[in-house]
Parts: sequence; structure tokens; C-alpha cells
Amino acid sequence: MSKTMVRSTAGRIRVGVADMAVTDGDEPVVTSGLGSCVAVVIHDEEGRGGMLHAMLPEAPPDSDRDAKYVDTGIAALLDELTSMGTDPSDVTAKLAGGASMLKIGNGSPVGEKNVAATEAVLSDLGIDVVDRRTGGDAGRSVSYDPTTGDVTIRTVDSKEVTI
Repeated sequence: MSKTMVRSTAGRIRVGVADMAVTDGDEPVVTSGLGSCVAVVIHDEEGRGGMLHAMLPEAPPDSDRDAKYVDTGIAALLDELTSMGTDPSDVTAKLAGGASMLKIGNGSPVGEKNVAATEAVLSDLGIDVVDRRTGGDAGRSVSYDPTTGDVTIRTVDSKEVTI
């Protein structure tokens, strides 16, 4: 299982592509470059939470990069939060990303597959998705405030919304 990478830069914890971070502090957790990727923010009322920036819906059996995939990334994120004292039954999730930017093979675009996989995994774990900004065709940047649980999403056209 891959380890959580936490990089604090200028008062922020940066999450790269195929990466995740957890925190129980007050520094925002940020990621950028969300196209077909999906950002999953899991938060508890005690101020603990984290963000996953996953590229693909399902890990192959031989993968050692948990955060690259929705299924293994969400499990790893929840494991990290649980090790910090979070009760998995007391968390909620917010989602962003999953734009229709890439197609692999036949069928729906990767972004749609990422969102569907995310919702399925969270549902299987009993985690409520309380809000989402997914789909479309615009890239996004995301900032998570662990003190409030707010997730601010900015699209490439500079529109901003907080969920």
C-alpha cells in the first residue's frame, strides 16, 4: 500500500495527481489539474479529513499505487483517517472532477467512469456524498478546509463555488 504524501507549501498541503493527504490541522488541502480525474474529500466533525486525487476507477491486481485508483485510493484514505482516530461511520464525502476529457476504448469517458466508481465505493462503505460538482468538460482546482469541511472548486474559467 502506498504511503500518504503530505507536502506543506505556503500554508497549504498539496495533493498531486494520483496522490492523497490527510490532516487534523488547519492548513487547507489543495489539488489542481482535475480533468477526468476525481477529487474525493472525506471529512469528520472533529476536523479530521483528507483528499484523494484519483486518475482511474479500478486498480489492477498488481498495482502498488493506491492513490492512482478510486477503489484502492478511497480505502487507503479511509484507513489513514481511521488510524488518526476518525470513526468511519461518522464521515461524509464531497466530490469534484470527472470531466469528460478522455475516452479509453469504447463506452463512456473516463471521467464518468471515475465518478460512477467513486459513488459506488462510497455507497458500499456507507459514506454519504453530501455534495458534488462533477462532469462537464472543464478542468478544476479544489481546496478543502478541514476546520469547516468546506470544499472550494474553481473551474478553468475562474468560476468558483464552495460546497
